[in-house]
Amino acid sequence: MAVIRGFFEILSDNVLRDNSLIFYALCHLDGILEDSRVRVKYYVDIMNDFKNAVDLIKILVNFITKTDRQPARDIASHILVLLIDASGPKCESDAKHFLAQVTQHFADGINKKNTKDEPFLSLMALSFALFTLVKTNSLAKELTNPLGYKILNEFLETECLQNAQIAYHIVGCLWILSYHDEALTFFQDYSQGIIEKVSKILDFFSWEKIVRIMLMLFDNLKDNSICQEHMSDIDALSLIVKL
Repeated sequence: MAVIRGFFEILSDNVLRDNSLIFYALCHLDGILEDSRVRVKYYVDIMNDFKNAVDLIKILVNFITKTDRQPARDIASHILVLLIDASGPKCESDAKHFLAQVTQHFADGINKKNTKDEPFLSLMALSFALFTLVKTNSLAKELTNPLGYKILNEFLETECLQNAQIAYHIVGCLWILSYHDEALTFFQDYSQGIIEKVSKILDFFSWEKIVRIMLMLFDNLKDNSICQEHMSDIDALSLIVKL
């Protein structure tokens, strides 16, 4: 765990800014988790250490806010959401701050599509962050609003038809949100056409995991009469059966 502490020290404000060293530290911290996700417990243990606790989430949030390098933000955000997911309610405030930050940056990007400004996070990093964070009920509620719906709708209309992994992340988000009553209006809205846009993904990708999570989404919505009507209109279930 001393190695993990050392890498986080590099990301903190206590050392000289060296972009190469910072990127090296980020890649190693992320690699530790990607090699085995259960290793996130070592990070959580550092945050809960009785004698020498370190707020790793706060370090990552501050780093993401201050750095001007998108690749570094992407890796840091990947580590951050895995830590948030493993840490539970005690980091809710920082988690909400991060979620609000990335969603607002993405929404601003939608409104300035023709600019050459670098996005705050790549679409892959953002979709993974959303998918991971909405597993927490209080964070899922942060997306059940016009801004959250606008972001999910934008993904469905664009990147979900171009990148299978992003499509999986976003359909996964929608599946989790379908458990929340306040999100039903989003699925029921004919003007949004969310169910149709979700099923449209199957015209481009037929990954088993996409089909499975789409089926779970439709299963959650089938008991709502308006959503059931939507699915009937586009014959959504027969589309999946054919696969």
